[in-house]
Amino acid sequence: MSQPKVSPRGVKGFTLIELLVVIAIIAVLIALLLPAVQQAREAARRSACVNNMKQIGLALHNYHDALLRFPFGCVGGGVGDPHTTGTNWRTFILPYLDQANVYNSLNFNGGNFSTRGAAGSSIGLTGGNQVLTSVIVPVYRCPSNPNDPLVPSAGSAMQNSGFGQMIHYVGIAGATPDPAGRAGVCVTAGGGYAYNGTACANGVMTINECKSIAQIIDGTSNTLILAEQSGMVGVIDISANYNGGWSGNYVKIPVSQMSTSSYPYQTGITSIAYSPNLKTAGTGATGAYQSNTILNSFHAGGIHGLLADGSVRFLSENMDFTLLTKIASRDDRQVTSEF
Repeated sequence: MSQPKVSPRGVKGFTLIELLVVIAIIAVLIALLLPAVQQAREAARRSACVNNMKQIGLALHNYHDALLRFPFGCVGGGVGDPHTTGTNWRTFILPYLDQANVYNSLNFNGGNFSTRGAAGSSIGLTGGNQVLTSVIVPVYRCPSNPNDPLVPSAGSAMQNSGFGQMIHYVGIAGATPDPAGRAGVCVTAGGGYAYNGTACANGVMTINECKSIAQIIDGTSNTLILAEQSGMVGVIDISANYNGGWSGNYVKIPVSQMSTSSYPYQTGITSIAYSPNLKTAGTGATGAYQSNTILNSFHAGGIHGLLADGSVRFLSENMDFTLLTKIASRDDRQVTSEF
């Protein structure tokens, strides 16, 4: 028996218009889902950043338990150039961050913690401290920062020729103006160069001094000890990582003994003089070695701050600046509102 013929018109398929409609629907779905995926990824990165700061906070408290004080914010070395042979808090707590092997190999008596050598040469991290070359401590890096942790941005003038880690968390030396209006806790010092800003000692992580919990009069839950500095000032990285993240301070005296002729260029700390996430740097914040480098991050809306009790809070870039100066000071005895 012969089979009936099927007319070609009886076979149905997608028309061009239907295909275009399907493609358009898929494109809309992708457009709707992509921001959600990106937000989920950033939420995970923010959570990792918070965890980093909590680990650093625990390390600081373990250091305090062992030595009955927190480490120097930054310190001038006793041999040669104080900035290069000195170091800062990031080095002192390495044993409490599972980096004891690195710490034990360092030379604290004349070794070079700067990635820049004598007379501005590129031979840095010498005298026994070569181990710091290209060392990456994971908890010192915010995962939201997409940049190479060993290479500063163009135009940053970091002098990081030896490729020391660019560390994303900075010690809080205090704030200016002093919220209690006290004289002597901050000094505009820069060897006659006002652009170096104002160095303070009303915080916890200060120059050539160590503070204990007993000296945090305002309470550990009301006092910043560290904050994020993982973002950019405009398109430039101006963070407290001058000559890499491990070096110290050019002076060997505390702020209380400084004058305007002192020259405290530094690594590892900042004295707060500006709101977080500013995109234009002012006096004291235009160079990585200056006293008032800006707190910032790649997180939308603000930065994370570590309080002296070990807790981490998100600080809005729009928070009241006077309140920020109060929580940056350890002993101003001022009443603080919720933050």
